[in-house]
Amino acid sequence: MFPSIFRLWPAALLFPAVLSLSVEITQDFPLGSEVENLALRPSGSALATVYTFPYLYEVDVSQYSTPKLLHTFTNTSGACGIAASSETDVYFVLTGNFSFQSFTPVPGSYAIHRLSFSECGKPIVKELAPLGDISQPNGMIAVPNTPYVLIADNRGGFVYRFNTETLELTIYFDDPLLKPNSTAGVLFGVNGVKLSQGFFYFSNTNQQIVARIKATGEESRLEGTSEIVAFETIVDDFIVDDVTGDLYVAEQGNNALGLVRRDAYGSKPKTIVGGPGSTTLLAPTAAIWAKDAVGRTLIISVTGGFEQFYTQVYTGGARLALINL
Repeated sequence: MFPSIFRLWPAALLFPAVLSLSVEITQDFPLGSEVENLALRPSGSALATVYTFPYLYEVDVSQYSTPKLLHTFTNTSGACGIAASSETDVYFVLTGNFSFQSFTPVPGSYAIHRLSFSECGKPIVKELAPLGDISQPNGMIAVPNTPYVLIADNRGGFVYRFNTETLELTIYFDDPLLKPNSTAGVLFGVNGVKLSQGFFYFSNTNQQIVARIKATGEESRLEGTSEIVAFETIVDDFIVDDVTGDLYVAEQGNNALGLVRRDAYGSKPKTIVGGPGSTTLLAPTAAIWAKDAVGRTLIISVTGGFEQFYTQVYTGGARLALINL
C-alpha cells in the first residue's frame, strides 16, 4: 500500500500502460476492514459498508479525511449491500454473517435495515425484515419512486424484489447468466446490480461478465433475453454512465478499473487504472459517481488486497479512491 502521506498519484507515473488519470486516496479504514459497498449522501460524502465487521462508515471524499464510524449493527458480523432510496438521505442496508475463511454465508442470518438521519445528523436505523429466503444477499439497488429494492443473491443466482413498505419478498429475475459456477470453487454469481437508461445491468463474478436486459425495475417479474456487455472480467461491482452508457468495472481480481465504451459493448474491459501487479487499486469492490460528477469523477472502494481476509494476515487497510476521468 502507499504510505499515508501520499494523497495524489497520477496513475500514468506508476503504470505507463494505462491512461493518465489522477487517483486521490483517503486515509485507511481500520485494518481488517473489507469495504464492500458505497452510497452517496446529499453532502457528497460516501457511506461505506464493511463486510468483515458490522460497521457503517461515512467518509468525506472532498479532503484527505479519516473514515468516521457512523453505526454498528447488532446481532450480525457484517454489512454488505447499501442503496439510496428516492427519499432524501434515506438508505437501505443489508447485513449478515459471512465467513471469509470458508467463503460461505450463515443461512438465515441476513436482514435488511432502513437508515435515515435525525435533524441533528444522528443515524436512525431500523431493521425491516429478515431475508431468510436469500442465500447470500450482496448488491442492491432501489427502484426510483417506488417502495421496491432489487437484491442480488450471488450464491442462489437470483435477483429478488423486496417491498420496503409491505415487507414482501419475491423472485424478480431468474436467468442462466445470474448463476454461480459450481466448478469455480467459491460460489459467487450475480453480484452488482444497476438500473440505467431502461436496462437492468448485473455482474456475475464466477462467469466473469457484465450483462443487461430491458427493464424498468417496476415489473413484478422480469422476463426477456439478456445481453452480455463485458466479458473476461474478474468483476465485483460496476457503474454505468447514465448519459453515454459507458460501463466502468471494478475488477477485484485484476486490481483494476476497467472501461467498456457504449459502442464497444460485448468486449473485454480496457484497463484505465491499475492492473495486475499494481497497488493503485488493490481489489476494488464498488464504484459510485461523486456528487454532481456523473461521467467525470468516480469513488471506488479499495480493500487493500483480498487475500488478507481469508488468511487473517492483514497487510493493508481499505481506502476510498477518487478517480478523475
